[in-house]
Amino acid sequence: MSEAATTAARTADQRRAWAWVDHLRGGGTTPWGQFTDEGEARGSLLPGAIQLEVLRRLNLMTRSSQGALADRILESSAPGRGQPDLQLAGAVAWSGFGPPPVDPGQIKAGELVRLAVGVLAELTVDADPGPVETPRRPRRLPWRRGFHIVGNPLAGQQTREALAGAGRHSGRRRPVAVVLADDLGGMFADLWCWRVRHGLSTPFPSWVGTWAARDVLPPPLDPAAVAARWARRVGRGNVHVVVQRHPEAEVARIVGARRPVDGAHAGLSGAACQLVRDVNGVLRVLVDADRHQHLLDTVLLPWLADEHGPRLDVPRRHQEWVRRRAERLREELAAGRYALHGDLDLLVAAPAGARPRSDQAVLEVALRTLLRTKEEGR
Repeated sequence: MSEAATTAARTADQRRAWAWVDHLRGGGTTPWGQFTDEGEARGSLLPGAIQLEVLRRLNLMTRSSQGALADRILESSAPGRGQPDLQLAGAVAWSGFGPPPVDPGQIKAGELVRLAVGVLAELTVDADPGPVETPRRPRRLPWRRGFHIVGNPLAGQQTREALAGAGRHSGRRRPVAVVLADDLGGMFADLWCWRVRHGLSTPFPSWVGTWAARDVLPPPLDPAAVAARWARRVGRGNVHVVVQRHPEAEVARIVGARRPVDGAHAGLSGAACQLVRDVNGVLRVLVDADRHQHLLDTVLLPWLADEHGPRLDVPRRHQEWVRRRAERLREELAAGRYALHGDLDLLVAAPAGARPRSDQAVLEVALRTLLRTKEEGR
């Protein structure tokens, strides 16, 4: 092929590429490999293949133009380790240096997640509402029974919120301690998600592996030790162990709530918790620790409030260790002679959660969250 013919073919490729960029900006969803239209060539500096594919995936969710969000995506670079910005196969010639151009449809979900996480972290910082007034703590009335909800911290937060919604707050009369537990593998997922919501960025398998290597349980996940500690403070007869997946209604009965509670709270899905973990890694670079937590509480977690689903499952290589520790807990709690609510066999229940990491599931959560930022901006 002559040089003139090669130049003409390359110009045609660029016209097709720029037409595809405009197609995606307008809300189009046609994959690059199936796109045949041509438009006006605007040079060889095209958006990257990862950026274009993320925008196409967003369009597939809404079938509409993403406006300013599209510009944000096309102008961003993916943070962290992974592929650099990739060029569009069939639109530019490979120089022989760096990664070759790619078909966007062949890019792995994990690379798309990295870009979506970077954009989401920046949008989280931009959406900072500023200082938020701290709500006043309710007065502890002397005629109301006092209570301490301990154990699984994520279930504890949900239970306290349910009791507060029913108007039941801790008082000063004859306090009881309520120790929350359910299947140990699920509690590992809950505690990891809780700590991710407070800035942790360690992957779930590595985090579980650290405890398994030491053959110890995280303190909040050792209900036998928690119950023994509170028995020394409030007396064994005032310690209640609740072994249930959704303990709100039972705890309300124990502490004497007169109004029904809104029970069976659905927590964040495992994929949503993994997305928060990914965003934590970027926010740690963008802002200081105090503002990081502020942004999680006031911006990112509210955006994810509807992302419910199964908890993560403990990695297969650690499940036998978790089972042995759960059986030991069952024996220790049975020997403790505490007031028991529920079935201790639940502690050793078979895993029924989601895989520790599914990039496709995390990508879907990330894309839905990006769309929520667009709706809020509007």
